[in-house]
Amino acid sequence: MKTTFLAVAALLLSVAASAQVAAKWDKIEGHRSKIKALRTVAVADSAEWEKVWREHDQNTPVPAVDWANESVVAVFLGETQNAGVKVQIVVQNDSIDANRLNVFYKEVRPATKPFAAAVVCQPYAIVKVRKAAVVAFESDGRVSTPVEKAKVPANPRDTTQVRVLLESLGGPSFDGR
Repeated sequence: MKTTFLAVAALLLSVAASAQVAAKWDKIEGHRSKIKALRTVAVADSAEWEKVWREHDQNTPVPAVDWANESVVAVFLGETQNAGVKVQIVVQNDSIDANRLNVFYKEVRPATKPFAAAVVCQPYAIVKVRKAAVVAFESDGRVSTPVEKAKVPANPRDTTQVRVLLESLGGPSFDGR
């Protein structure tokens, strides 16, 4: 009885997973992947997509993509020992080059708790995007400014800080120097 129930439950889960992959999709994310190392991928054709998908998951059908208008970007974080880790992806059109997409990604960890599950997982996110000639990936990093501890002027119309910033960057001088 218990074996029959488990077999039926497994069958229902596999049918649900197949239906989800075959359905229209924009983003697929999860915690289990066969890709065990950090990897970013931009896929532009069906042969490469099938290869990447089979490397990631051999048991579910390859999700459909309209290759005439779309491509796929994926970020696999590799193996981690922490439960709840996710990949956050932001895709931006390049403001200078219309044929380029910029893909920014970061690892999002859950808030630390005194007793957190130590589970091996492989977080990933796969996103359908518009077709682009160039796709650039960038990991989220800290950005610093040249004047980190500048004082806020008492008078917001005071341009002293702007002058200091421009001069430190080698910009034009307001004094004609």
